Amino acid sequence: MEKYQIENAIETLVRHLKGAREIDHQIFFKYMEHVCNRNSQHYILGDLQLVADVLKKYDIPEFVDVISLFDYKAFQILSVYMKELQ
Repeated sequence: MEKYQIENAIETLVRHLKGAREIDHQIFFKYMEHVCNRNSQHYILGDLQLVADVLKKYDIPEFVDVISLFDYKAFQILSVYMKELQ
């Protein structure tokens, strides 16, 4: 997946996570489930170093914790990458 695609997915996720309405949170969890599904064409966890770079760029390291709800192995690797980027 290209960097801009990962950036777009993460921007969309963050916007819905920070949304005040219940529908925003429902959209967030549904979309998060979709982008963390290995069978999805929008799977963002294929290049974890790139994901870490995007999270660092947007200064949202706490998003790694959210990923742990969907893919614990990716969470562990991302945690290491995020520490390396600090």
